[in-house]
Amino acid sequence: MTENKASQERTPQERLQEEQEHKEHVHHTKINAAAISDHLLGNMHTLHVKLHQYHWYVNGANFFTLHEKFEELYNQNEEWFDKLAERLIISGHKPASTTAEFEKYSMLSEDAINKYAKAEDMVENIIEDFRSTRELTIRAIRLVQDEGDDALEDTLIAFKNDLDKNIWMLQAFIGKEALEDDDAFDEDED
Repeated sequence: MTENKASQERTPQERLQEEQEHKEHVHHTKINAAAISDHLLGNMHTLHVKLHQYHWYVNGANFFTLHEKFEELYNQNEEWFDKLAERLIISGHKPASTTAEFEKYSMLSEDAINKYAKAEDMVENIIEDFRSTRELTIRAIRLVQDEGDDALEDTLIAFKNDLDKNIWMLQAFIGKEALEDDDAFDEDED
């Protein structure tokens, strides 16, 4: 009996339990690019909520600019969310797919109080979230290079490049250099 046929004969509950046990094992023993990608998807889910919140609640002199920019960013985030999940499935992985999983794996946070943040604080918060997500992406790229999944590597590199560009543009918006206040690059200099 082939593995695919055997998996079809198990109940959905049995298949889900097997998947969850495998994920827990990988997350706690030998981390791989797919496991890091679950964290990336979790971050993207949090960014979905946060970028919408900022889009709706931004105010002040830069309202029109930031209202449009946050919309552009959440649309771009949604595209990457879908591309990464589909690439993982094509590569034979089972990415996170529920709100509970996304919340579990996200390394970012969101809060209702942020609707009252100043516009510049919103931008700085998104920069920090993008930087955290970029660091996870770099870890996933390093792992996937060892794993030999060139297509997933290409997807992750393209995603990282978009994060870099967005960080630069948002930094410029608040009058800072692209790498200013970026701890990841400060550590590389040590």
